[in-house]
Amino acid sequence: MDSSAFYALIAETLGIDAKALNEGSDMENTENWDSLRQVVLLTEFGRVLNIEFTPEEMMESTSVAKIRSLLSTRGVAAG
Repeated sequence: MDSSAFYALIAETLGIDAKALNEGSDMENTENWDSLRQVVLLTEFGRVLNIEFTPEEMMESTSVAKIRSLLSTRGVAAG
């Protein structure tokens, strides 16, 4: 998954402009990123990449950097 697709999926799921996202974006500083959207976001990544995430992985992946790291552990380069 290239970087633009990675950011586009996050932006589309959160309903924001991809230009508003960066490696420091997280639940605390990003519009519309709440606990419900967190689950939806990881569900979307799972659907697109055909990966299942544990509930713990979903709840711990609360930032762009953490999602990228999680995908990396699953063998998916995001960027």
